[in-house]
Amino acid sequence: MRQPLDPRLARATSNAAGDDAFFLRARLACLTLATSCFAAAAGLEGQKLGNPLLAAFPGVTAAAVVGWRGKPSVAWTEPLAIGDGVEVKASSGKGEGLFATRTLPKGTFVMDYLGEVMSDDEVNERYPNLLDARYLLELRGVWGLEPTYVDAVAKDKSNLGRYINHAGRASNLRKARQRWPSRVLRFYARRDILVGEELSFDYGDDYWIGREAERLD
Repeated sequence: MRQPLDPRLARATSNAAGDDAFFLRARLACLTLATSCFAAAAGLEGQKLGNPLLAAFPGVTAAAVVGWRGKPSVAWTEPLAIGDGVEVKASSGKGEGLFATRTLPKGTFVMDYLGEVMSDDEVNERYPNLLDARYLLELRGVWGLEPTYVDAVAKDKSNLGRYINHAGRASNLRKARQRWPSRVLRFYARRDILVGEELSFDYGDDYWIGREAERLD
């Protein structure tokens, strides 16, 4: 059986998708209030000292943070495909996996993780127990609110990203979460990947809560 994918959905079985929405909104409200207070204090101090740069600093910093979180993850090349860089075949102890059929230099764009786009309610209806959601990925926007989910459980509604298995520190892919203008998870080669190597990335320790017996590394 293939190892599960999403490191953000290994929660207690009583939890449901979207259960952390209140916490996330509260966190954003606190950060917004703190930033506003800091900006006001800096503005007053800058006005007092006659220093416009000091007054502008909080706003510039906040804009920079939002810009960094919202920066696009650019894919300059087409995703790899069967017959063009990768193949699906048996992976020891993991069912099927995705393997390189040619050398992939460091930084090579591999592919996006694609599947059915779902809401909290749709996810909870399909998976009463989120530990069964083995191909589900959570994506959030620039502000970290209103999550959407991508479920690659159906082969005819997903892509080859569903075959990428877990590896810990030995993983050879890095993931980049694009929050704007569209939400997507992209995979790039962390290092030069040789012909015949299985593609993998680290799901993260949190993912394995409740699935400890399945972990191989």
